[in-house]
Amino acid sequence: MKIILTLLVCSFLFLPFATTAQNEPSPEAEAFYKNAMAAINAKHVKWIKTTAVEVNEKKLSEADVMTRAKSYGALGNMNSQDIEAIAFLVLMQASKSAQEDLKAIMANVKSVNEQKAKLRNAMNKINSSRSISNRQLDSFSLVINQTNALQKRNNPDTVKLAKPASVRRTVTKKEIDATVEKMKSSLDSMSEMGEMESLRLQSAMDRMSKAMSILSNLLKKIHDTQQSIIQNLK
Repeated sequence: MKIILTLLVCSFLFLPFATTAQNEPSPEAEAFYKNAMAAINAKHVKWIKTTAVEVNEKKLSEADVMTRAKSYGALGNMNSQDIEAIAFLVLMQASKSAQEDLKAIMANVKSVNEQKAKLRNAMNKINSSRSISNRQLDSFSLVINQTNALQKRNNPDTVKLAKPASVRRTVTKKEIDATVEKMKSSLDSMSEMGEMESLRLQSAMDRMSKAMSILSNLLKKIHDTQQSIIQNLK
């Protein structure tokens, strides 16, 4: 299981832009969304945005969205295509937020992998050195502290190296061993975090892929009457 998750993490690290591109609405979908949201009645826009938030928070299905669209449409005597268009706009609005969430998760996966690489590099250096100075030890501690910051969902780049000691000295074996153990613990924690983030990413990608398929199907249904739909919803 861990091998599979490791492979997933690596694939997400090297293919972020391709993944994002595959989970974006088509140019035609974007065009209809922009034209409609700019032209339809403000009360419809407000309902669309409010419902889109609910879609993401409650992970509503296509059926759930259609049910809400039909209930809303009944109040305005909308026809079936108007209702499908409203549902489409809700899902498009929801996808905007979902895309940002997806990008954020992808960025987290990348950060975790980069931090793991830094930890491994630091461990290799400390293990290959017969003796290290206190300043070198400080640089290793910095990597550990940056890892701790990332685990707390903070930006590791904000963690800086403390002012170096004015007197250089050779670090004791006890200090080295303690630092190595901290590195091992940090690396284990990063591996667990990486696995969790990769699963979140896979889940988000699956949801986005399904959403794009639903949007494509709805767009086909309203393709020939887009302009009349916009007029109806003004």
